[in-house]
Amino acid sequence: MKKIKQQASTLALALYGSVALAQAPALEEVIVTATRQAESLQDIAVTVTAFGENTIREANIRDAADVAVLTPSLNINSNISPFSTRITIRGIGTAGSTFLEPSVGSFVDGVYLNRTGLAVSDLVDIERIEVLQGPQGTLYGKNTNAGAISITTKSPNLLETEGHLEATTGNYSMQRVTGSLSGPITDTLAYRVAGNSHKRDGYLENLAGPDLNDADDWNVVGKLLWEPTDELSILLKASRVERDMNCCSPDSVHDPIAEQAIIDRGQPPLGDDPFDHKTSQDFPSPYEQESTAASLHIGYDAGWGTIESITAWDDYELESEQESSRSVLDIIYLNQPQSGNSFSQELRFSNSTDNVDYMAGLYYFEQETREFEGELSALAGADSPIAIQIWGPQLALISAPGDKSFQDNMFETETMAVFGRATWHVGDNWHLTGGIRWSQEDKDADLFVDVESTAFTAREPENIPAPLLAVLAQQGIFPPFSLLAASRPEIDQSFNRSSDNVDWLASASYDLNTDTMVFASVSTGTKSGGFNGVAGEPEQREFDDEDTASYELGIKSTVLDARLRINSTLFFTKIENMQTTQQADSGLGQFTSNQGEAEVAGLDFQLDALPLPNLTVTLGLQYLDKYEFTAGPDKGLDLAFAAELSGNLAATLVLPLADGGAYLRADYSFMGNHTTNVASAAQLADKDEQDRSNLNMTLGWRNDNWNISVWGKNLTDEEYAAQTLVTFPLTGMDAYFLVPPRTYGATLRYDF
Repeated sequence: MKKIKQQASTLALALYGSVALAQAPALEEVIVTATRQAESLQDIAVTVTAFGENTIREANIRDAADVAVLTPSLNINSNISPFSTRITIRGIGTAGSTFLEPSVGSFVDGVYLNRTGLAVSDLVDIERIEVLQGPQGTLYGKNTNAGAISITTKSPNLLETEGHLEATTGNYSMQRVTGSLSGPITDTLAYRVAGNSHKRDGYLENLAGPDLNDADDWNVVGKLLWEPTDELSILLKASRVERDMNCCSPDSVHDPIAEQAIIDRGQPPLGDDPFDHKTSQDFPSPYEQESTAASLHIGYDAGWGTIESITAWDDYELESEQESSRSVLDIIYLNQPQSGNSFSQELRFSNSTDNVDYMAGLYYFEQETREFEGELSALAGADSPIAIQIWGPQLALISAPGDKSFQDNMFETETMAVFGRATWHVGDNWHLTGGIRWSQEDKDADLFVDVESTAFTAREPENIPAPLLAVLAQQGIFPPFSLLAASRPEIDQSFNRSSDNVDWLASASYDLNTDTMVFASVSTGTKSGGFNGVAGEPEQREFDDEDTASYELGIKSTVLDARLRINSTLFFTKIENMQTTQQADSGLGQFTSNQGEAEVAGLDFQLDALPLPNLTVTLGLQYLDKYEFTAGPDKGLDLAFAAELSGNLAATLVLPLADGGAYLRADYSFMGNHTTNVASAAQLADKDEQDRSNLNMTLGWRNDNWNISVWGKNLTDEEYAAQTLVTFPLTGMDAYFLVPPRTYGATLRYDF
């Protein structure tokens, strides 16, 4: 098997998924770091979809959601705020929150991002994106039991000054400017600075205020590289992200009583079309985020092995507010400020002998997350009489205008791990790999809720009839409108848990010839348990770790003189103690529990072809034969955000023109019928069953310095809700979080 040295220059010069006009008619070799070292994609027994700089630029990939369009197994969507973004791979995944860990780990330059929301801002100065499918617990640790997304940014240039400046304009008054600058300071010291600014008007027309779902954010990253000797490399990196948006508002339809009340406020009727991108909301759902991160990467080649150290720190704060009815009515105001910070240290040693490659490492991670921070978290509005007409007279017993709740939830995590991985090359054709990771995790939660209520149940809880208690418990109304308001106006509780886990990997691959490899693997992963931060009985607060085991059988082949590459994997995944987040019937708040077992089985297929020297074609398919709960309360139900068949087809045509080349790139993706709501009852509602398709195109001209293009996304103006919610019973509102409509624009880029 071909060995590839881990050198930045090799990675910088490699092109992925595209071919330049002047090159020989062959697909470029794809180099990935999925195994924590640089290797050919065709040589590793891991299912990976990779995108290099050229593909990122041609396909107009700007954020994580764009990556999902090009990856059939990957699904990314959000509601409420970007920090609640849900990432799934092969149908497995959960929404992000302060108390629930992700199922898909996100990594930037080898650093774990402890919250999904930290990974969904605009991408800048990217060299490579890799989507690893299946459990990655051995090398990547906990919370990668569905897979991982690894993003690699560009390194400082020690040889010469380089950079780029790019400006984009589009509809909805979109303005985006990105740039980078890198070069040597001395023979051994170099810098790199890159940044991005993005503004766009909202695409959800608001008849009662500013249009919603806009963009206003910027980020900057700086790097300093010192290589005093050929053996030692030290890279210091710091970054800053700021976002200030009217974000994540749904289109919606309302109960006739609520609709009439909206009309009585002087608003035109909204009707029953949840896909017309029109709403009437006088509260714009503001979202603000500030996050700062820093890392120190040290690499030393001692001759007898390579030692690597990655030290990382991050800190973030965000504000997210909304009015729950998503209208001009004043039903319930919700506020969810969050903050957090983390520190991690990873130390790895790797070496290769004549027939064995091995790696061993230590990992330490600690994080602190906090939500609500003692501030007002919920306020009952003045339009409660309208909600009483819709929900029922019992609402008056548990809620009154002006009722308030204040919360302060603190979660702390400390994780330590020891891991190792080795590959034994048996002869010229067989390659056996084994890996193991032991981890210990301690979690603490301090939860505080204070309710100020004048409702009847808050004053006389002993007078509530038992049948009414049962009804209220089933409704699961968010504090202060729950049994919390009736029996415990104030809660101040602490919890702790500790767990030990062992994850492992075993795989065997065989080179049929120099161009084709077959492999079989078994791997496991663990997703951390934790504590719910919402109202409930103390014995219901804790939920357990989730365990995943995956079995794969695959083939990787490069044929026709490297003009055709076919990679395909059969997989079967079993999840035990699966963590599911159920939305309360009120439409407010979430509660996580372990829902028994689930199984996912299917086929991943990836084809890259060069039928003509100037035409590159890519086809990706995912077929799921099974994606359902096999035990527990939801037994027999399908997993949300998973479809029987998903795929993408891309083609790039390059033709010589003047001193450069004209190019046309088209990307078509589709996803079959699937549920867009995690609630069990959603599978019985037609509104939560959808399919989707998407067409993106870019037409441009480029040479070594200039690149000018016009582009369009969702050119067919697909009407699709990435996520739907349980009907909000207080106003009978159904929420549809729509993908952006047709967008288009032009981009001018200069590289030097």
